[in-house]
Amino acid sequence: MKPLRLISFRVGPETFVLDIMSVRQIVPYSGSTSVPTAPSFVEGIMVLRRDVIPVIDLRDRLYPSLEERVDQPLVLITHTSAGLIGVKVDEVSRIVTVSAEDVLPPPALVRGVRGEFLIGIVRHEDEILLLIDIDTVLSGEEKDELQQAMNAER
Repeated sequence: MKPLRLISFRVGPETFVLDIMSVRQIVPYSGSTSVPTAPSFVEGIMVLRRDVIPVIDLRDRLYPSLEERVDQPLVLITHTSAGLIGVKVDEVSRIVTVSAEDVLPPPALVRGVRGEFLIGIVRHEDEILLLIDIDTVLSGEEKDELQQAMNAER
């Protein structure tokens, strides 16, 4: 079986991993431009090589009450079913290669309202990493709203 290549990143107190094939690029966050008509979950937009990319702050989605911020967040430009989106994270660590057997199902207690994005728990060396599906970070309604907003911009 082919090994999984995952990119690890930190948001708040936790380390997450994401399939590296869904990441187009990683860029330093130098701010985003807010758009009054954008959906409330979109922090703003950024332009990267003629692409207008909505930016979602993953910290605000996962840990809305967490106050402390990092000085230099990064943005993972990711491919989703809603198109390209930028996911703002605190730090990107490294690429992790694991086998499919290293991915365990998430426990039932985390499969709640905001836990639907968690698709597995990865044990790698001394760490426990949370495997997310970037497509489920946005709900179906949010994806529709985002696609409508992006189509209106064109």
